[in-house]
Amino acid sequence: MPSPQPLSHRSWGFPRREKPQFSHVIVGAGATALSYYLLSQFLRPILVEAMTQLLSLGRIAVEKPSGFDPPSLILKLLNGSNLSLALTWPRSGFFSIIVFCLLFVFLAFPLNGSLRLKIAWLEFGVVVGLMWSFIRLSTAALVAYHFGAGALGLVDFVTSPVVDFFWVIPVWSLGLSAVVSAKRKITAQK
Repeated sequence: MPSPQPLSHRSWGFPRREKPQFSHVIVGAGATALSYYLLSQFLRPILVEAMTQLLSLGRIAVEKPSGFDPPSLILKLLNGSNLSLALTWPRSGFFSIIVFCLLFVFLAFPLNGSLRLKIAWLEFGVVVGLMWSFIRLSTAALVAYHFGAGALGLVDFVTSPVVDFFWVIPVWSLGLSAVVSAKRKITAQK
């Protein structure tokens, strides 16, 4: 019968602890800061323009007043009233995109793996977040157009940033899985 090993020598089947890639975290933090800048300066007006074009295609009267911060849309509702739809950070979904970026940077970037793959998944997450924001805003505008301004509050509550985590968590976990599986492939080839 073999003698039991001291507790300090047993591996218990756990892999060795890997050293965090702090340089990757710094690059990811820079990419997040760049995303924040682009979202705040350029993408909200583009989102307003895309919403205006989509609603105009649906023959919904919409105006883009200039000089408003945050950018806004004025919808002419079916009942004849006007509704101002301001694209604030939570309503536009940009808050959730920044939360996704921070989660991904601080939980996936420290892992060993390809920096290019991590940046690609970070960019993919931002694109998915922008598409989700566009769909969410379009839905809110259509509901407000057909059911009135009171329905907008309900839609904002239901599709608030809590629901945005329906895209944040899957994209984050798929990106994390891709980084880990790519690392395992490289390790298996060696």
